[in-house]
Amino acid sequence: MKNKKIILIIAGMLVASMILGACQTNAVPTLSEEEMALQVAGTRAAIATQNSIDMLVAKVTELSVQPTCPACPTCPLPPTATIPPPTPTVDPNVPTATQASAPVNTEKKCLQFDFLGDINYPPGTVMKPGTVFTKTWRVRNTGTCEWTVEFDLVMAGGEAFGTNKRADIKEVVYPGDTVDLSIVDMVAPMTPGTYYSYWMISAPDGARVGYGPNQQWGLGLQIEVKND
Repeated sequence: MKNKKIILIIAGMLVASMILGACQTNAVPTLSEEEMALQVAGTRAAIATQNSIDMLVAKVTELSVQPTCPACPTCPLPPTATIPPPTPTVDPNVPTATQASAPVNTEKKCLQFDFLGDINYPPGTVMKPGTVFTKTWRVRNTGTCEWTVEFDLVMAGGEAFGTNKRADIKEVVYPGDTVDLSIVDMVAPMTPGTYYSYWMISAPDGARVGYGPNQQWGLGLQIEVKND
């Protein structure tokens, strides 16, 4: 009986020893604060490095699967070469075409003239009220008929300036001749202002002729009447 108790005691002691040995083998050693800080820093560095590697791998993978663009829509097109047109050759044996010009009407009328200018009192001349003057124009007979002393200057419009609206041509004017035509004893109006008068040549049969493209312009007189 005693032997059994001894055996049980010994067996219990062996089991207790084994348990204590196992606990000591699996026990985690206690670390100092410095050792724990070093382990934490190492762990963080390892995690950051792993994250960088993971991001780099992901970017490479993303770029590798990007679609390729056959043509860049915003890139300027290359300049195209300008090819000069061929220089035409001229064959001296072939006559060149000339530009057709409109026929010029050189036919002269019996009565026509050109105005050459004002001999005195040009347009805008200033006069005092009541001034007596003689107006003279220079013209050329460009018609085919001569002007006799029976031709007159007649007023075609405007102010008469104290005349009877008619003045004599006192000499014969042959075709191509230049002559000075005058109206004497004209009187400036008494009221200040701007005044106009227009005169044409009158043939003995009453036909009137002026100058210009359609012989519609009369010899003109313009004065400004002022008190000062």
